[in-house]
Amino acid sequence: MHHAQDSQHCNLAEREGPQAQREARDGDRAQVPLAKKAEAAATAAMEVSGEGAQSSPQSSQRASIPPTVMGSILGGPSDEASGNQVEQREEPVPPVLDVLRPKISGLVQFLLLKYQRKELTTKAEMLERVIRDPGEHYSLIFSEASQCMRMIFGIGMIELNPFFYSYVLVTSLGLTYDGMMHGTQGVPKTGLMITALFLIFTEGNCITEEKFWSVLNKLGFYAGRDHFIFGEPRKLFTEDFVQEGYLEYRPIPNTDPAQHEFLWGPRAHAETTKMKVLEFFAKATKREPQSYTKMYAEALRDAGERA
Repeated sequence: MHHAQDSQHCNLAEREGPQAQREARDGDRAQVPLAKKAEAAATAAMEVSGEGAQSSPQSSQRASIPPTVMGSILGGPSDEASGNQVEQREEPVPPVLDVLRPKISGLVQFLLLKYQRKELTTKAEMLERVIRDPGEHYSLIFSEASQCMRMIFGIGMIELNPFFYSYVLVTSLGLTYDGMMHGTQGVPKTGLMITALFLIFTEGNCITEEKFWSVLNKLGFYAGRDHFIFGEPRKLFTEDFVQEGYLEYRPIPNTDPAQHEFLWGPRAHAETTKMKVLEFFAKATKREPQSYTKMYAEALRDAGERA
């Protein structure tokens, strides 16, 4: 590993404590492609809502997103150690991606540090500091790392200068909160919050806590059990995101024992739209937003009411 990259990687581990250090050691052993787990969440949510019935297994594009190498974040050692029985139907990782595993992983770590420091980056810097290979694989490495940043951490890359290939990293969907101060500090959690907003939307703008966790379990998140990167997820969803105004968590009347449900909070309504959330996850499943007929119609109504 390049000395500068190694220094950046160590600094990230030091900031985030022993759990992140374990992730850094175990990341290359992960077998579950990261972006495909995000796609699985989108597909699972569509199936729960009934939207997934519109497409056949062949057209659901389960294999549409290329596998990435950062699977440890959403289902690596913690799932194996706890004996979670999460069914995996993953296609074999193409040999070229397996070879590029360390460089994609290193680039994700590098981009996370750039985001934390609010610094721009360029193609030249990524090549020099991390990839160190100007050959034909740069586009694939960059694409895979960008997909991880977007789908898992909720961080998008915006090209500022097409001539110098300079980029700025920003939170997705216009959200102003990154969650870095909650759960495991230093790790952006916008992606988790976007997932929650999407699940609520799929269920007609309100989802029971039981159904919510049935989908999150497919991603390796379990209420009351620390996720070795993001921290304790139940607190994130029922307290931290609620306090920030992005989620509403309220009791369901006349339930015994008492049950709860999730809704969008006022800050979510103010900062983003249903159409943006739908487009975000439609891209993950390689489908057009219009193919999700009921959700698209709801998103159009929402846009009309905002006009």
